[in-house]
Amino acid sequence: MDQKVIDSHFHIFDLNVRDSYPNQNESHGFPPPGVIGRSHSLQELEKTMQECGSQVLGGVFVQCYNDCPDEIEWVYSQAKQSNKLLGVVGGLDLTKHDKMREMINKYKGREEGPKFLGVRYLLAWDKEDFMLREDALKGLQILAENNLTFDWHTPTSGPFSTIKNVPEVAKQIPELKIVINHIAKPFGSDFNTWADEMTKASKFKNVYCKLSGLNDEVNFYSVDALRPYVKHCLESFGPDRCMFGSDWPVCKMSKEEDAYATQIALLKELTAHLNNEEKDNVFYKTAEKFYGLFD
Repeated sequence: MDQKVIDSHFHIFDLNVRDSYPNQNESHGFPPPGVIGRSHSLQELEKTMQECGSQVLGGVFVQCYNDCPDEIEWVYSQAKQSNKLLGVVGGLDLTKHDKMREMINKYKGREEGPKFLGVRYLLAWDKEDFMLREDALKGLQILAENNLTFDWHTPTSGPFSTIKNVPEVAKQIPELKIVINHIAKPFGSDFNTWADEMTKASKFKNVYCKLSGLNDEVNFYSVDALRPYVKHCLESFGPDRCMFGSDWPVCKMSKEEDAYATQIALLKELTAHLNNEEKDNVFYKTAEKFYGLFD
């Protein structure tokens, strides 16, 4: 029987809808021109999941745009004809507390459609210590109080990584479940520095890791190139705190053909040494547990 999969990280977007959102900011430059520089629908994703050759049960939409409740509303409008969209991680501003509470109250109690799971905030345009600011910490506390999660996305380029701030946040708000996106985008940085930061983050049991973004936006990495990174994550966090994510359609930027199936195939090879229970954790049970998908 083929491996069951829950995809913990995908994106959908409509460029015309994107351009109509208020609060336009730097994040609205996504997607970049080129391979993924067009609209990507939920229907296209579902077809891709069905054609990938694995038993994909569904997945989690993760925000594209900061400070964009309108995106959440659009995703819910797309979900009406879907059985693959299991949950929504929205793009709310951690520093706008009244707006956060308003949106959480609106979406958390929905009886129809996918579950509202939590928030991601793109850190690429903020200062290095943004997540340690009092107003950001208060926003994270609001998430914790509502049993919602936080997807931690560190800058993909630039002079610093924010992963070193994860332990302090995890310590201050131990009831908040945090997941580091894309193994913290380590490619092009010093491996030992990255590994040390990830090890320190993994000491906190409320911190998880997405084995996603395993290829960057330009380069395609082989199993051998990825092995030390995934090995370190699995050994640090354990399979019960690691989860598969496709990062579709971004994964097409480094390998357009069969990109979705390739992400699953890569991780299958990289987890071949695990037992069946551990593989199930990585491919669907950890995501199910972290997000409370079926609670």
